[in-house]
This record gives sequence, C-alpha cells and structure tokens, in this order.
Amino acid sequence: MNKFVISIGRQPGSGGKEIAERLAERLNIKVYDKTLLEVAARESGIDTTVFEQADEQEVSGLFGGWFSIHGSMGDYIPGNNYMGNNKLFEIQSEAIRDIAENESCIIVGRCAEYVLRDHPAMLSVFITADYDDRIERVMKQEGLGQEKAAEFIEKSDKRRRSYHDYYATTRWGEAKCYDLCINSSRMGVEGSVELLYRFIKEYFEK
Repeated sequence: MNKFVISIGRQPGSGGKEIAERLAERLNIKVYDKTLLEVAARESGIDTTVFEQADEQEVSGLFGGWFSIHGSMGDYIPGNNYMGNNKLFEIQSEAIRDIAENESCIIVGRCAEYVLRDHPAMLSVFITADYDDRIERVMKQEGLGQEKAAEFIEKSDKRRRSYHDYYATTRWGEAKCYDLCINSSRMGVEGSVELLYRFIKEYFEK
C-alpha cells in the first residue's frame, strides 16, 4: 500500500486509544496521540506544556482562551506573552499535515479527520461503546467509583465535543461525518482491531 492515514475519534471509555495502539502494531505504523503535541512543540519552538493546556479542552468565547508561551517563540505575538487557542490549533494542524504527508500513521483525536479532509488517502473512524462498558473501563483506568466515572465521562464528552465542533464544520461523534463507526462493545478491543485491520487493507488496496 502507498502512504495512508487513519484518523480515530473516540468516546472516553470506548477503548479507542488501546484499539489505535494495537492497530498501529498490526499495520507496523506509528500512532500519534499525545506525541502529536510534542511534534507541534518541536516544530514551532513552543513549550510542550502550552499545547497540553489547550489539548482537546472545552472552547468558549471568541478567542477560545489564551495560554502563556515559554521558550524560543515567547514573542510570537508582538508585544504579548500569550497565544490564543486558535493559533495553537493552526500550529498543531500544520504538524498533522506534515506527518500525514511523510508517513503512514494513525492520528487519535485533535480534529484530524477535519484537518486532513483533503488528504487523498485518509480513512476517518469513530469508536464508541455502550455506556455501561464505558463506565466500567473508566473505573478501572482512572481508579474511580461508579459515580465519579460517570462524571468523568460526562465532562470528557462535553470537552471533546466542544473542542471538535469549535474548529470543525463536522459534528463530533455523528456517524455521517466519518467513513466508519464502530461500537467496541460488540466485538471487544481485539475484535475491533481485527475488523479495522481487514477493512483498511481492503479499503486502501481497492
């Protein structure tokens, strides 16, 4: 296969990150999640913590928040030591496009399916799961009780939806906005990886 990109959106507690990592192993390609922030920081000269502060956070207001800048790009905005969320998104998006141009990869979240909407070989996937399964997974992963896990999911869903829908013209988690949607509760993590692997092989070899 020639170079291709898989963008994976995911609900908290759906197992989306684990599925992405295992799928990347099967395909022998890299997966970019938090590592994408490191790439954006390295290419821009801005401290990684600035991107982490803005990473898939709820966005509101005209400018979507401002973040303190440290490092070689401290005066990026003339006369100001702060950078708007929108500018950080632009820098991150450029890092996504650079990665997609140079290698086959999986990119998790960060509006990648929107940023790469014109990429000639991009498959967009969204992973969901039944609510009870999401609760159980978050309880195990975060060490939370059931009530706190439910709060975690509610806040995370709101944050990711707000971030995505602020920047993209598509809607986070809406089936028609993706090439493929998977409920990981139906086949489990391994079954979902196998399904995606076979689909990808056929999709990009057609």
